[in-house]
Amino acid sequence: MPLAACLEESISQVAAIASEKGLELAYRMAEETPRAILGDPTRLKQILVNLLSNAVKFTERGEVKAYVSAVPKKDGEDGEHEIHFAITDTGIGIPADRMSRLFVSFSQIDASTTRRYGGTGLGLAISRRLVEQMGGKIWAESVPGRGSTFNITIPAKASVQVPAGREASLRLESHVEKCLGEGGFLSILLAEDNAVNQKVTVKMLSKLGYRPDVAENGIEVLQRMESNRYDVILMDILMPEMDGLEATRRIRLRWPKGPRIIAMTASVLKGERDMCFAAGMDGFISKPAKIEELKAALQSCRPSMGC
Repeated sequence: MPLAACLEESISQVAAIASEKGLELAYRMAEETPRAILGDPTRLKQILVNLLSNAVKFTERGEVKAYVSAVPKKDGEDGEHEIHFAITDTGIGIPADRMSRLFVSFSQIDASTTRRYGGTGLGLAISRRLVEQMGGKIWAESVPGRGSTFNITIPAKASVQVPAGREASLRLESHVEKCLGEGGFLSILLAEDNAVNQKVTVKMLSKLGYRPDVAENGIEVLQRMESNRYDVILMDILMPEMDGLEATRRIRLRWPKGPRIIAMTASVLKGERDMCFAAGMDGFISKPAKIEELKAALQSCRPSMGC
């Protein structure tokens, strides 16, 4: 089964509710993850939908994201991996003394949660049973008030059923596109100190379906990077306190596999472009930016395209 398609179909089941609540919904696959694995896609999608539904239910604002990675099993047969799924949210979180109740049928973390959100805990109990039937494990990590992460690991063999290159052409389900807009699946930070430029760029991004965070200088960018995962940073070059070049250099040192960084500057001099790329930037957009340029730059960074 193609993993990206499995994730996209699962996400499509919760996209409408996430959109109504204004939540960012996204996924990312690590580069080393097999494009397809042997297994039961129906069972895996049931597990993922259960976890995504819970994450959306208990998150009032912020984001719900799915991350997938894989590690080859040293003592297994050729092509066998341990696939790791992590569903993260910025929801209400779970107290440590109540974590043991999570995967028990007809159990909620407390009565007030039952009254406010409803549910019996049956979905998590079913997910646990399905994961264990697949030879895997499921567990949760949480900080009350800051969110939760539900983890799954399952053993699986890599499959060659998806032709090379097809993964990159997989499109999001039309229902997801309609609910979340053309963008939706990228977490974006806009680094821009000029208030007018901020508003103009945010408006263009909104038309493309994105809801960016905003930082006014390089120091704020680094502060946001400590607590958030971004797919793309749109980085102004000239900012007070710390400019975009220095912020980029520090990001590349602190987070070597961090976000794609796209420079935004009014200068079109070749020397400045060279400085941007030397600092570790991945792309370049001239100001005033046009919506077509933004669209093209961001489309190349879609998570489902292996970015």
